[in-house]
Amino acid sequence: MIALIRNRARSFVYTTGLPPGVVAGAIAALDVIADDPKFAARPLANAKRFTQALGLAPARSPIVPLIVGEAETALELSDALARQGFLVSAIRPPTVPEGTARLRFTFTAAHTPEDILRLAAWVRQLRP
Repeated sequence: MIALIRNRARSFVYTTGLPPGVVAGAIAALDVIADDPKFAARPLANAKRFTQALGLAPARSPIVPLIVGEAETALELSDALARQGFLVSAIRPPTVPEGTARLRFTFTAAHTPEDILRLAAWVRQLRP
């Protein structure tokens, strides 16, 4: 029955199994979370630290968008932050409506409070 489903079910016909390295990486990630239960909460806590430092509404996700207006502005800010060592994506039309280009900040458990406060200081300095 299992072989029949794997070979005939539409959701399986054009799929393949995950590579062993991907499975091993996922298992290792679960081990890290099991060893440190607070690890999974740190990305959101870091995002909240960032929004607080900028005087924004508290983050609800580890991904924080900051609308900057025009696409060119988003690109310039992204480049300026990259020169300071921060990887911040510029999100532009057609992904978002015209005039609502934004920077996408993505926080992880590896970011330190110092990293976040330094980033916030640069954003305050560069923001139009």
